[in-house]
Amino acid sequence: MHNITKVLRAITFAAALSSTSVAWASGFENIIISNTKDADETQTTLPADSAAIYLSAEVTDDIGSGSKITVSWIAVDTNGVAPANYKIDEASFDIGSLEDHVDSSLSKPNAGFPVGKYEAVLSVDGKVMETVDFSIK
Repeated sequence: MHNITKVLRAITFAAALSSTSVAWASGFENIIISNTKDADETQTTLPADSAAIYLSAEVTDDIGSGSKITVSWIAVDTNGVAPANYKIDEASFDIGSLEDHVDSSLSKPNAGFPVGKYEAVLSVDGKVMETVDFSIK
C-alpha cells in the first residue's frame, strides 16, 4: 500500500509540473482562426473558397518586449496538391512594450485553398509555442 501512495504522489507531482510549464510556455490566449476578419470564435473547418484565413491572438505577459513572434501557415496534408507539411507563408512581428495582440492572414490562392488539413504555428524567438489545427473542405 505504501508503494502505491508513492506512485500516486509522483504522478500527481509530474502532472502538476506538466500543467505549470504548459501554462507558462504558451504566451498566447484567445487564438482565433476564421475566414472573417476580427471574428469572435474559431472555425475549425473553413470553405475552400474563403477569400482569406485570419489568425488573431492575445499576447500574454510571458512574451517580453523585444521578442519576435512568427506565424507560420502550414499545409499539413492536401492530398498531394502540396508536399506534406509545406510552409505556405510566414509573417514575423517584433513585439514592443505596449503590444498585446498579433494578427496574421493568408490570402486565397487563385484556384482556392486545396482541401485538406492545415495548421498555424506561433513561435517566439524561434521556439514553437502554439500550433492551431484547422481544415479546408
